[in-house]
Amino acid sequence: MADEPIVWLLSGGRKGDLDQMLALAQALGWPHEIKTLRFRGPSHPLFASQRVDKPPAAPWPDLVLCAEAMTSVIARDIKKKSGGHTRIICLGRPAAASQHFDAVLTTAQYRLPAAANVVELQMPLAARPPARANDEGTGPVVLLVGGPAFPDQLDGQVAQDLAREALAHASAKGRLLDVHTSPRTPEVAIAMLRQAITPPNRLTVFGQPDNHYRAALSAASEIVVTSDSISMLADALQASPRVSVYPLPQRRGVELRLGNWLYRKAVLERRTGLTPVRWLFETGMIETAADRRSLIERLVADGRVGWFGAGAARGRPGAAHDDLDTAVRHVRQVMSR
Repeated sequence: MADEPIVWLLSGGRKGDLDQMLALAQALGWPHEIKTLRFRGPSHPLFASQRVDKPPAAPWPDLVLCAEAMTSVIARDIKKKSGGHTRIICLGRPAAASQHFDAVLTTAQYRLPAAANVVELQMPLAARPPARANDEGTGPVVLLVGGPAFPDQLDGQVAQDLAREALAHASAKGRLLDVHTSPRTPEVAIAMLRQAITPPNRLTVFGQPDNHYRAALSAASEIVVTSDSISMLADALQASPRVSVYPLPQRRGVELRLGNWLYRKAVLERRTGLTPVRWLFETGMIETAADRRSLIERLVADGRVGWFGAGAARGRPGAAHDDLDTAVRHVRQVMSR
């Protein structure tokens, strides 16, 4: 193998997943290329190989990074076509049991069973930020708004409540409010934010040409993140200002409770009578909702974040860097075998 492996990043279009892969690729310092995959018809791992438009072709890379269920299927196809030469590192939760990958870099929200090749990080990966532009606490309060992600809900009414509470919070601190949406923020929520966030406060909608997301993180005196987005929370913790999480309302009905029960019994406890159900989970046929609140509670207990309204915690400088260093170390170990 060459001294510098060739790396492909398989992207299915989700910004948070691509940001994680880019953070890892840049930290590794190896040549890398983004392969954006498009899928026809229903987005389900079972049909990923048949429904991908223009699948990647040889010459095959030395290493593939993936971070989504659909792209993890294509990563396995590449490994097979390369005769086993290509290594696969999956971030998050793949659409297959972990033994099909050289390493899985995951976080607590996915509750993956322990295995020799599963590495549980404290947080998703995030790029190392530029130097802090403001360490005096005089910058704006930055609000990062995600979108609905089961069981978290975000509609027009929730956005209205969020804007009102965030504006009051910033005003009480004598700060302006700088709001940033994400690719998942629904139009009805954006419309409500446009009504509520007026000058001198600022609203930046994802995709606008004047997006200043990274600069805003660097300048913030405090960052508030909605509870649906662990990737934006990772960005906030990398920037190391005071960080809090705004808990979106949740729909915790029978669907969520049943999914959690089946996953615990079939996958984590490996009950014999539930072997067919375990197969459905391990092949990506079904999946349980990510337990983001559990991960956030760990961070609260660790003093790295606070719940909105209960006081923001000071993100420990360097803590987020530890996860990136751990990920780099494990990838290098995989490539040295």
